[in-house]
Amino acid sequence: MTTATPGPDLRERRRLATQAEIEHVALELFARNGSERTTVDDIATAAGVSPRTFFRYFATKEDAALGACRAFDVAVAARLESFVDRGASLADLQDVIADVLGEMAAELGSIDRMLRVRCLVIEDAGLRSALLRLDVEQSRAFFHRIAAATGAADVDLRTRVIAETLGAGLRAALDDWAARREAGQDADVVAVYRETCAIQRAVTAG
Repeated sequence: MTTATPGPDLRERRRLATQAEIEHVALELFARNGSERTTVDDIATAAGVSPRTFFRYFATKEDAALGACRAFDVAVAARLESFVDRGASLADLQDVIADVLGEMAAELGSIDRMLRVRCLVIEDAGLRSALLRLDVEQSRAFFHRIAAATGAADVDLRTRVIAETLGAGLRAALDDWAARREAGQDADVVAVYRETCAIQRAVTAG
């Protein structure tokens, strides 16, 4: 007989709900006013929390809008732990990313926040700069996770090529997915990502 894994307790559920509300409000205000004309006080007031509470969850106002991107990175990192020293291939790692995208799509609100970020960065220079900084910050750790998953002794050239290939494919897929959704298409993020991976394979094979 298996024992069910206990879910988060009430306190943790409230914490997650507050965090999600702040993220939602930040995206709404950025979409309406732009990130430069939106303050932490604006976000906190609209979310019904104090600025002090806001800073318990996020370091900057931009961080509040990028919560889904950080959550995606955390989920991928957790999945990659199971591949340490197993000699994972590029296809294995692409499967990890597709699985996490699928989980986020099944989770109410999570993938929608990621979609809104991809749409907003097209027009919002401040948010775009914050996302680029986050990409750089996450890339350092990502390289080391890929090295461990592929069995490399350190971050060598092969590791960097694999990591950059994964990153480029993911960014292209998310941008294309966002563009399709903005155009009114009912695009599935996992299908778009799989399509992108197929194009990458065709390009490298050619």
